[in-house]
Amino acid sequence: MRHVHQQQLAVQQRRQRSQLRRLLEVRGLVGGHRAPHRTVRLRTADGVRLAASYLPGPDAHAPAVVLVHGFAAHRRKPAYALLADILAGWVHVLSLDLRGHGRSEGLCTLGDLERFDVAAAIERLRHAGHRRVAVVGISMGATSLLHALADGCDVDAAVIVSAPARLGEIETDALAGLDDVWRTWWRRGAFRLLSGVRLVAPDAWRPFPHPHELAAKVDVPLLVVHGRDDHFFPPHHAETLHAAAAGPATLWLEPAGFGHAEDGITPAFAAALAQALHAVFDRGQFPARPGPGS
Repeated sequence: MRHVHQQQLAVQQRRQRSQLRRLLEVRGLVGGHRAPHRTVRLRTADGVRLAASYLPGPDAHAPAVVLVHGFAAHRRKPAYALLADILAGWVHVLSLDLRGHGRSEGLCTLGDLERFDVAAAIERLRHAGHRRVAVVGISMGATSLLHALADGCDVDAAVIVSAPARLGEIETDALAGLDDVWRTWWRRGAFRLLSGVRLVAPDAWRPFPHPHELAAKVDVPLLVVHGRDDHFFPPHHAETLHAAAAGPATLWLEPAGFGHAEDGITPAFAAALAQALHAVFDRGQFPARPGPGS
């Protein structure tokens, strides 16, 4: 009952967030880390300069995690900052601003060239001496993560949250609205002015394999997390990704109230994810979801 109450409270809080508050969050005018952190700069293989935050873990021997946000977000957005802060109690965290977002350069390519962003973050952690590295990708960040892993990036485990299994299939009103913004030049420009997100134009976008095809090349332990009430991608996307994974895969279908991407990031979920990461580093496989979300 307590878990159900927490989910209901989360839904109510999301509904109460004003459009102004959402705009302030995406512009980076509110939010930020509370845990100790420092800003680092990365350069990708294709020459894009990225901003990131490094949050040291509890001790030098702790594993490290790359945190990759979703579309129209950034590392300082409150939900992502909260997740990074809580994970830093268990692991070292490198939280990215993907290209075209936050304080990074470049244009957003919806999961294509962002694979270089993920690769640069993984390389930075490996170069710093971290022997155990996982990546958590959320929504577009999950697609970027699968793309990077299919290209051969070296990690020990991966988590994808609210990820699509196929690209170009418009099944929901929310995704139709976002697609319309992207394909209409003046809406795309207005969106950039309001949010600061710099989107590549459709005629300059390069199609790439569907995420479920990318997952078929991922043989490391994979955790697939998805809300039953995701308003962008219905739960069958998660089931398809889970079935496609080449390595050991675990599926967490979260109950109604989780929603999509950052909507589901609560202290309770962040703590459960931290424990799951601790388990996969110890045992080589993600555990089943404890409690009502299993």
